[in-house]
Amino acid sequence: MTIESIIQGCREGDSEARRELYERYATAMFSLVRRYVRVRAEAEDVFHDGFVTVYTKIDDYRGSGSFEGWMRRIFITAALNHLRRESAHGAVDDDISELPPGTVGGAPPEALEQLNDKELLRLVERLPEGFRMVLMLYAVEGYSHAEIAKMLSITESTSRSQLQRAKTRLAELIEKEYR
Repeated sequence: MTIESIIQGCREGDSEARRELYERYATAMFSLVRRYVRVRAEAEDVFHDGFVTVYTKIDDYRGSGSFEGWMRRIFITAALNHLRRESAHGAVDDDISELPPGTVGGAPPEALEQLNDKELLRLVERLPEGFRMVLMLYAVEGYSHAEIAKMLSITESTSRSQLQRAKTRLAELIEKEYR
C-alpha cells in the first residue's frame, strides 16, 4: 500500500488502512515520544493519544510536506502537552542555577568518539526536563528558537539559554562517564 492510499483509507475510516498506518509508524513515533516522556507508562498513554489525534485530524493533512513530518509534529505536541500538565513549573527547570553562567563542559574528543547513539540518548535522558526538551527540539527535530519558544511558552532567549546549558551539562556527563 502506498502512503497516499493509506491516508485516503484512513480518511474513509478503513480499519485496514489505520492498522497499516500504525504498523508503518508505531516504532518511530514511540521512540520519538520516549525522548520526551521518561516514564514508559506515561509515554504509552501519550503515544496512544498521538495516534488518536492522527486518525481524527487526518483530514487536516493537505499533502504539503511529508506525512511523517506532519505526524511527528502531532506526537511532539502530545508529549509537550503531557509534560506541561505534569509540571507545575512548565518546561523550564528550577535547577538551571546549578550551572554557573559561562561554564563549558570540556568533554575530551576521544570520549565523544566512544559514544554510540544509544549511549548518547541514555545521557540525554539524564538531563533535566527543560534542557532535554529544548535540546531535542532544536538539535534533533530541527525547530528554531522562535518555534521552540512558542511551543514551550518561553522566550527565545530562554530557549537559547536552555540549549547552551543542555550542551554544557551533556558535555559534563560525557566527561564524567567516559573519562
